[in-house]
Amino acid sequence: MSVGVVFFWMVLGGLIAGLKSFQSISELFQYPLFTISVGVVITVMAIGMAGFFTIRLPSKLYAVQTSHDTIGGSFVFGIMTAILSTPCTAPLMGAAAAWATTQSPSTVLAVFGAIGSGMAIPYLILSAFPDLVKKMPRTGAASEVVKQVMGLLLLAAGFYFIGSGISGLTVVPGEPPNRLYWWFVAAAAAAAGLWLIVRTLQLTRRPIPLVILTAFGGAITALSVWVGVTMTAKGPIDWIYYTPERFADALAEDKVVVLDFTAEWCLNCKTLEATVLQTTDVVAAFDRDDVVPMKIDLTGENPDGKAKLEEARRLTIPLLVVYGRKGEEIWKSDAYTPSQVLGAIDEADQTYGRDDKKVAQGR
Repeated sequence: MSVGVVFFWMVLGGLIAGLKSFQSISELFQYPLFTISVGVVITVMAIGMAGFFTIRLPSKLYAVQTSHDTIGGSFVFGIMTAILSTPCTAPLMGAAAAWATTQSPSTVLAVFGAIGSGMAIPYLILSAFPDLVKKMPRTGAASEVVKQVMGLLLLAAGFYFIGSGISGLTVVPGEPPNRLYWWFVAAAAAAAGLWLIVRTLQLTRRPIPLVILTAFGGAITALSVWVGVTMTAKGPIDWIYYTPERFADALAEDKVVVLDFTAEWCLNCKTLEATVLQTTDVVAAFDRDDVVPMKIDLTGENPDGKAKLEEARRLTIPLLVVYGRKGEEIWKSDAYTPSQVLGAIDEADQTYGRDDKKVAQGR
């Protein structure tokens, strides 16, 4: 039975991984309507998880009979168990499938294999120790609260995709995208934390669960507000948004250009910006008069930005490229540390010889 459960999820992962056969699935997110569609699907699933409606399968599926006392029957029984679980797992699996479209095939298979294994392990344990069935907890108000909180958090994810899609529709190449949608993301996530606090106070008076769950709910709420403030703030770096003319002007002024390829739908990009590019030493390097931090935003249609990405011989983001003062590519990476960025800037500076500097200073 456990093998059947894993098999079902591996097949599902294989189907999603098969979509990776053309260049880069992340290119789809450069089409705002696709991003919005993903967000709508996740939002509908989030509402379902919160309990406003139930996803139902055809009644014939529930009537399938299998002989579980044979190897083949047990295998089929495992597949049917996985299929029949989809009304409960659909909300989370919808989000997982949307996330998986941005990952490599090996990652997709590993993730869905882990999902299948995680679902199969309880059945494996219960088949080995049948007496444990008697100790299984009953569903109740607490499990309903978990579903509702998870539904609200999933709703925040849906708002994120919808918001980044709308941002892609409205953004003008060479200008920063609108990030106000982050407040809707933060509001949904904060509501999850507040709802956890409220329902905990209503359902229990035991000190330990009360303290732990209310503290957890408070942490979710505080983190949500922090994300809203952080993601809508200007930040410590004075980014110049890329156009071919601005890039040429920076080189004409004999400056090193640090080109960051990013998008609102790219969480890896935002993680690198927050943990690497916004560190004190890197910000100081970007503030130098001879360095120009430039950003190419691929949230929506950006033909010039896409052409520059292809020029760098890459198809996916995140990507950071450091150019020397003569426009030569010094260094590029899609996963980097502050020391690597600083080293690349210093290398770009050193490739500009002292004689060239004297000529530039005499202009």
